[in-house]
Amino acid sequence: MWVLPAIIALLLPGNALAHSDGLPVGPEDVWHHWTFDPWIVTPMVLAFGLYARGVVRLWASAGLGRGISMPRVASYAAGALVLIVALVSPLDALGDTLLTAHMIQHVLLVAVVPPLLLAGGPGAALPWALPQRTRRAMGRSAGLRLLGRRTAFLLRPLPAAALHGVAMWVWHAPALYEAALRNEAIHTLEHLSFFVTAMLFWQSLVLAARSTATLPAAIAAGFLTMLHGGFLSVLIIFAPRPLYTWYGDRSDLWGLGALADQQLAGLIMGVPTSFVYLFACVALAARFLVPTPPYRMAEQRSPI
Repeated sequence: MWVLPAIIALLLPGNALAHSDGLPVGPEDVWHHWTFDPWIVTPMVLAFGLYARGVVRLWASAGLGRGISMPRVASYAAGALVLIVALVSPLDALGDTLLTAHMIQHVLLVAVVPPLLLAGGPGAALPWALPQRTRRAMGRSAGLRLLGRRTAFLLRPLPAAALHGVAMWVWHAPALYEAALRNEAIHTLEHLSFFVTAMLFWQSLVLAARSTATLPAAIAAGFLTMLHGGFLSVLIIFAPRPLYTWYGDRSDLWGLGALADQQLAGLIMGVPTSFVYLFACVALAARFLVPTPPYRMAEQRSPI
């Protein structure tokens, strides 16, 4: 998986490797605008490489498909591919021209990539990716244990959902949203906020699903996230005027008026994510009726 960005870089012409720098992107040149920001690509390559190394070493020790099943690896690979689409493909540059494209990017970052990656069991793969000496040192580190205890509340469903909700609402305020469009560093911070808080949120649901005592909080967190996310999308859809002046008449290049582009973006934000959160709530509720088999519990033992 780590070689995919490198392959794309080798196949594309030189002028295709840069971000659009805020310039409008039309249909005729959209495929010339790939994003290879080292602050984005380097962590992705490192994460994918560590996961692959961990899985290979785990399977070499336990047997093919043991510890982390092949479907889980496929889920992680799908999440990695979608993350590349969101942050490296022309979708990223197109987000400077179409609010709709930018919203698709956000939906992928918060509602598609995190559950796919977490279903791949990265917490089980990571220890196998690290040298044995490093694992032992981390296990003996009092500082890491203290940090884990101090930050454990962030992996509870309701605090994680609240943190994720704050990120979603704050960054969709017109002033901050446009600041992110005008400044690449702020844009990166925006996407990092979305992705990190979404990973915490989805991981909190995974952890809460292990016990019927924590399931109600997880269901409530999923439902509240669906509710406030839907409300935010409704505000965007029914706004009487364009909320983000940055886009101006840029959407005309794609045959959309500014208000139509905003309404479509709001629909994309609200409808797919609502179904994802609803599915998560139903799956969590089903855990009351279908207890987790012991072998599945062992496979999910290590959180991120």
